Amino acid sequence: MSIERIWIRFAVMAVMVSGTASLCAEDATTVSGEIAVTAASVASDPFADQIEKAIQVTSQRRLTAGVHTPWQVVHGILAQRWDLALLKKDKPNEEISAIEWITSGVTFDGEPLWQSTPYGGRGHAFTRPYAFEGHPTQFMGYMTMANIPLEYEVKTADKVVTIREIIHDAKMNVHTGVEITWTLWTLAHYEEPDAHWFNAAGEPWSIERLVKMQVDEPVTSGACGGCHGLFALAYARNMYLSTGKPLRGVWFEADQKIKQYIALARALQNADGSFSTDHFRGPGYSEDFATRITTSGHQLEWLMIALPKSKLEEEWLRRGIANVARDLINNRHVASDCGPLFHGMHALVVYRQRTVPGYLVPKFNSHIKLSERGKKKPAAGVATAPTSPKAKVTAPDAPATTTAPVGKVTVPATPVTAPAPTPAATPAATAPVVTTPPATTPAVITPPAATPPAATAPAATAATETPKPASPAAPETKPTTQETNPTTQVDVDATKK
Repeated sequence: MSIERIWIRFAVMAVMVSGTASLCAEDATTVSGEIAVTAASVASDPFADQIEKAIQVTSQRRLTAGVHTPWQVVHGILAQRWDLALLKKDKPNEEISAIEWITSGVTFDGEPLWQSTPYGGRGHAFTRPYAFEGHPTQFMGYMTMANIPLEYEVKTADKVVTIREIIHDAKMNVHTGVEITWTLWTLAHYEEPDAHWFNAAGEPWSIERLVKMQVDEPVTSGACGGCHGLFALAYARNMYLSTGKPLRGVWFEADQKIKQYIALARALQNADGSFSTDHFRGPGYSEDFATRITTSGHQLEWLMIALPKSKLEEEWLRRGIANVARDLINNRHVASDCGPLFHGMHALVVYRQRTVPGYLVPKFNSHIKLSERGKKKPAAGVATAPTSPKAKVTAPDAPATTTAPVGKVTVPATPVTAPAPTPAATPAATAPVVTTPPATTPAVITPPAATPPAATAPAATAATETPKPASPAAPETKPTTQETNPTTQVDVDATKK
């Protein structure tokens, strides 16, 4: 089945409403499409205009190839997909596609961005904070949102591999004892929900086993307050719901956990719409933009994937969306760390994809073969993707009718029934928005006062996400001796191997 036909099929499915069991998807809306859209296509109202402006001003914060780290670039790809263009280091007036750059075989810190393995390839493993992968399969996890075809070529130091081979390597190297959040995210995107395989050690694995591991992981021990784990869990749950099957077993457990933390995020929300700066540990509020966007951006991002479409217009969520959009606009000339900035932008992009027509089909604008990428670009559209291979590798016993597209992201409309929220302390409704971060905040993307803003890169040791220091219950981090700036708070999102 061609990529184009598959996306047409899911575009049709997105407008269907289920009238059957309440545990099935009410609407299956894809959200991994392209973000480019004219402002005129968005409903002309202050709320929509605010979201549009926030996305536009954030997209004007430019990254430079070879200056900003691969970790930072991947975060930009998460939010902007195929639209992200990097400035060239030696020719700042010229641009290069971020996805083409990151897959072209370039090096950073003298190291290749991708490594070949006996089973395919992988993103370069951790070396220092915020340079390469901070978690297994992290690069591929974020890049799935661009809906990259399976046959798309990626250059390592010694050979060319494909996205399919990177997926295969993730399956072969998965094992217990390591974080699996981004592996689940990646495999849920490219594999069927009932996929089974044996890893390199001969151990039986499946998507359901990964889901069970994510269900059992304490949320507060996860990276960025547990938001990434909840995103991956909701992403996988949505893929299962797209099959039309009722929630049973581990999928029911996943759904219940997701609903539990939706309720908790809402209960801990501040009066101004921001989410708790202590994530799920308890109430928290800050007047510091860097702290607010780090927590509210991550929280809103996973909620955008987890909530059904029928809940997207609820007042509490609209306040959360407006808060993130307002913060990104008001602080558009303030130096900001890449990670939180692009997670916040991604949350708004996903909301817009789910509420504005025209975001169901990703616009592939590259060439599958590395040798073709220096030539004239094909017209944007899905037809340029390879049509002969299957879009996904299905499990041997998967019915042919359940073959799903690369990059499908379905969002359920099953009503979220949560326990009554516990009272949480909130600040006054008119909590101020501060536009100046603390002196110790590293300047990662520094737009000048004039528009359009440009970017300057951080020092090599600057952190790109700045949450609260890890508590004893937080996941293991790299020793602080690896950080030359002890005043900078470092997020476990990039310090774990």
